Amino acid sequence: MNVLAVDCSGDILSVGAGRGFGLEGRGPSSPKHPYREESGHGHAPGPGFVSVSIDAGFRHAERVMAAIEYCVAEAGLKRADLDLLACSGGPGSFTGLRIGMATVKGLSLGLDIPFVTVPTLDALAADWEGAAPVIVPVIDAKRSRYYFAVYSHGTLAAGPFDAGLERIIALTGGYPEVLFVGPDADMLESSIAERSGFRVAVERRRAPVTAMARLAVGIFKASGASPSGAGLVYLRASDAEESAMARKEAEAQEAIP
Repeated sequence: MNVLAVDCSGDILSVGAGRGFGLEGRGPSSPKHPYREESGHGHAPGPGFVSVSIDAGFRHAERVMAAIEYCVAEAGLKRADLDLLACSGGPGSFTGLRIGMATVKGLSLGLDIPFVTVPTLDALAADWEGAAPVIVPVIDAKRSRYYFAVYSHGTLAAGPFDAGLERIIALTGGYPEVLFVGPDADMLESSIAERSGFRVAVERRRAPVTAMARLAVGIFKASGASPSGAGLVYLRASDAEESAMARKEAEAQEAIP
């Protein structure tokens, strides 16, 4: 199966495209690379994946399509060869998640290719599966809060949560060994420094897009494609939504005689 995955959930834009992800698809399983000469070699048999990560701030809207074109071409594919599209389903940046979803939905509609959403924390945890018995992906949710979940031996044990540091410590304190991963895991370093067995992944900002593609195939195999009206998991209202709710509450209070 040929898969394209897009992750715009944080300030790192990640895109990946590959073939041979465990299900038969409509595209070539080992296509000839477009930059090879006619007498050159095709790809080696088996899975192959090409990804790019741009760690340069929130400029996803202007860069995502170029990244997609690059990855698809370098994987030896064309858009029409893709069998499945995937994007981050949240939590994460409100704007980034919407950019990723809009991009994938647009490609899905235009190319008539199914898509699925992959929970952001699932992908972050799966990227480090096997590195520790318990893995906790962490995303800064601002206001001294974090988006996080607890995964034990590759299975979701608790979460996802939008909570403060105290909640993280309370949920992980009973485990002898915990690995904190994700783009903002370093924010916990000073709080866990004296806890034996607790550590922060060194390569915390690496992109989980390969794991996302693998999870996407599993989701598609188990549940089928996401509906065209699929939404995102935010865990909290956006700043604009919270401001609007606060205004309505204030207006309602003023209206009370």
